[in-house]
Amino acid sequence: MTNNAPIELSIAIPAYEEAANLQILLPKLHEVASRLTPYYEILIIDAQEPRDDTPAICAQNNTPCIARTGGTQYGAAIRTALKTVKGRYVVIMDADGSHAPTFIPKLWDFRKDYDLVIASRYVEGGKTENPYILIFLSLVVNVVFRLVLNLDCRDVSNSFRLYRGDSLRALTLECEHFDVVEEILVKLNSTDNTFKIKEVAFTFEKRKKGKTKRNLVIFALGYLGTLCKLYRMKRKAHSVA
Repeated sequence: MTNNAPIELSIAIPAYEEAANLQILLPKLHEVASRLTPYYEILIIDAQEPRDDTPAICAQNNTPCIARTGGTQYGAAIRTALKTVKGRYVVIMDADGSHAPTFIPKLWDFRKDYDLVIASRYVEGGKTENPYILIFLSLVVNVVFRLVLNLDCRDVSNSFRLYRGDSLRALTLECEHFDVVEEILVKLNSTDNTFKIKEVAFTFEKRKKGKTKRNLVIFALGYLGTLCKLYRMKRKAHSVA
């Protein structure tokens, strides 16, 4: 990692009762990141109060463990990350093992030519190992959001992405749940007509340990409300322009 040098790569990981997965993930992440640049940081955004051994696992792996602020939900974790990361480029990924650290170099390769690089399940060569009900719901969300919001990408809901740090830190985010991922995409895409997105074929793997934090009812209702809110926001942005 760094000694007061500018951070080139930040990797931010929201975590909630994911100690067992982090014990596997963190050594691999440090190995991958150190090969990309010596100037990197890995930050775990934990619950507001520790709920498992996550702080101890982070300490064992020389990784800062930061308590999320402003709420208990995923959206609060993302907002906390945006206030904390210092990197020129920022990768946000899941803690459950579904996002393989070995894929980060494939995102990194496109960092200079694109504003956003997405690990995409829905371009040629991409796939997902989730249960069928989650695959179906994800496909519906992605198709509807892409069409209604006129987004030029096929995977709008996978959180595994590489961003330009300055653009990401400039955002003001409102969503509380996993729909904050779509909010980020829409708001970045609305700020600049020249915004360039690259999707890289990716396999979304099964959770390694523990159970999912997603509630399917909240998932569905939350995305419906988010779609309406982001549609209004996008129309307002275009009318001002």
